[in-house]
Amino acid sequence: MSAEPIEPALVPPRRPLSLRLRIALSVAVAIVLTLAVTTLAIDSLVDTEVAQRADANLLERAQALSDMVRYQRDGNRTEFPPGSMPQFLADDGIVYFSINCAGHPVAASHDAEHLAWPSVDPKQPVYADLSDPRGTELRAIVMPFTAQPGLSWGAELGARQTAMLAAGLSPPACRLGLAVDHSEVANFQHTMDAIFVGSILLAIAVVVVLVPVLVARGLRPLARLAEEMRGIGPATPERRLAATGAYELRPLTERFNEVLARMQDGLQRERQFASGVAHELRTPLAELRTLVEVELRYPGGREPRALLADIGAIGAEMERLVGALLLLTRIEAGIEPAQRQSVDLTRLTRKLLERSAADAAARQLVLEAPTGDTVIWTADPALIEVLLGNLLGNAIAYAPTGSRIVLQCSGSDWSIRNEAPRLVPADLALMQRRFWRQGEDAGVHTGLGLALATAAAEAQGLRLALSLHDGWLLACVSHGGTAGDSAN
Repeated sequence: MSAEPIEPALVPPRRPLSLRLRIALSVAVAIVLTLAVTTLAIDSLVDTEVAQRADANLLERAQALSDMVRYQRDGNRTEFPPGSMPQFLADDGIVYFSINCAGHPVAASHDAEHLAWPSVDPKQPVYADLSDPRGTELRAIVMPFTAQPGLSWGAELGARQTAMLAAGLSPPACRLGLAVDHSEVANFQHTMDAIFVGSILLAIAVVVVLVPVLVARGLRPLARLAEEMRGIGPATPERRLAATGAYELRPLTERFNEVLARMQDGLQRERQFASGVAHELRTPLAELRTLVEVELRYPGGREPRALLADIGAIGAEMERLVGALLLLTRIEAGIEPAQRQSVDLTRLTRKLLERSAADAAARQLVLEAPTGDTVIWTADPALIEVLLGNLLGNAIAYAPTGSRIVLQCSGSDWSIRNEAPRLVPADLALMQRRFWRQGEDAGVHTGLGLALATAAAEAQGLRLALSLHDGWLLACVSHGGTAGDSAN
């Protein structure tokens, strides 16, 4: 018993993220990150500035206290009772101070000896964060200073100072420690932190609400453009996108209009081709059908070979028509781009004359070929052959029987003249249109010769001019002196 193969489960395609949501998320994230980084940087700067100002204020107070000790002498100093506070520090809240000279305490506030004062640096003040036995956060400074002569805080210190001065030694080094309540500074910093955090949260809320609205409003021209594109289709190929007023959408609108123009041109050529084929194939198809039906209903005893020859001639006419239309459409659409190279125009003209000799002989036409120097042009070999071949074929098809056709070739012009007694100047404006034929004696001529020649000339940058002089039609191809050369 064979197990049936298990088909893999089809995974539904993921829905693409909308452009509006992508832009909104990108803008919101960018704004929030910018605000957060900026706010954190400002908060850090504010905290640093506040801490520095607090330390500077603490340093000034410590220097004031050290100056009181430094410059007071025996005769004018005011004794600090044990545990008393200097008057200028009495109203500053929780304050601790400690003065020590030469290792001996000079003065101190209550509980100052219980604080973990940092070690003194003989060169600069030292700051530290402390806490008292009650848990109060303190900011402390310890700074060195030198006692002045006459300082006698205590008998032992005074005797030592007198002995040091008598021996010529420096006054004893003193240390001052000052610690103040740091809660106000900390509270101010916490308040600023709360303000900044609240500002960030408020900005995030505003960004979340406003960014989608602003993005939707900014993309409104794109939405209108999409709605306008929805109304453009094969039934309205002539419609174009109107300018939106948005600078960024201008290249998109211009490129899309260019695409629409190319599509309209291609659609027009397709319709023209289909219309031309449908119009021109009706006659040979009707002839073919009539020929077959007549032969089936009223057999005339014709040889099958002759009947097939007539059918083949009709088929060849239809093939020439379709081939000419296809080539004309490809040239006009630019599908047959010009590949320029040196072309021997004299040799090409003789080749075309040899190819058309039988048709010319059937109509008893006299072809006068160019003689003289070899002419070299820079052109596309295939397109120049289509151009000159169709001009020659058109002349052979429409020239009166037994008349002359004169071809001339030079370094700047190639021309062909044939008699055209039935043409009038008004016909010259119609001759280069598709399917234009004068009269019914053109044989299998499709009426596309001059239209093909004109398209092939334009594709190579050549100029085809038609003129009528004394009953003679002149078709002249020129390049304006830039497309070819003459060689001996």
